[in-house]
Amino acid sequence: MANRRNMNFPTGKAGEIVAELERRLILGYYKPGENLSFKLLADTLDVSRQPVSSAIGHLRASGYVEVLPQVGCRVVKPTPEEVFDFFRMHSSIEAVAVELAVERQTLAEGEQLAAIQPPPSGGLDRVVERAAYISYVDAFHDQIWAMAKAPMLAGQFSGLRNLASFYLWQGISSLAPQVAEKLNQQRKQIAGLIIAGEKEKASQLMKEHIIAKPELVHFTDAASES
Repeated sequence: MANRRNMNFPTGKAGEIVAELERRLILGYYKPGENLSFKLLADTLDVSRQPVSSAIGHLRASGYVEVLPQVGCRVVKPTPEEVFDFFRMHSSIEAVAVELAVERQTLAEGEQLAAIQPPPSGGLDRVVERAAYISYVDAFHDQIWAMAKAPMLAGQFSGLRNLASFYLWQGISSLAPQVAEKLNQQRKQIAGLIIAGEKEKASQLMKEHIIAKPELVHFTDAASES
């Protein structure tokens, strides 16, 4: 995961706990609907319950967990419709970043974008493979935002890609190689269009690339089986 932090990200020990729990949530350590014990988390992370409580509060506000009376904390289990709605919104934001990148890029920045390549992978069923793949995706989008030169917007929307990865990995335990390859090829095409100055084509392809992700990874089928 990229080291992105927005203005509302907690500091100190609570911030460290948020980063670690967010990493675990994105990589699929916890299942949708799974209960999370404050005490167990505190014991596992070797901290007191106070920073864990603060961290859970942030994760709740960010959309990862819910805290219910008489139930406690549990990982959210969004419906397919909620996931598709999220990616519809997310696609529009990333499409704007592409437009800004086309308008404001330098030659060196374009070369840096083109140099970002996916790691070799199989089915991405191992945590280490998922982490490498997500880091590659983050690097690709981070470079586009760097080229967009819009730090205020980047800060406001900094957590959306992590949440997007979380939603996707909730739906599947592995990513089929052909699906990963299709997404990788789309990123390569987007990079080429950005570098070539094709703003409208690059923006539209980015939007299509993101909005189609839940269907590509068969989120609906996986959700219906759970």
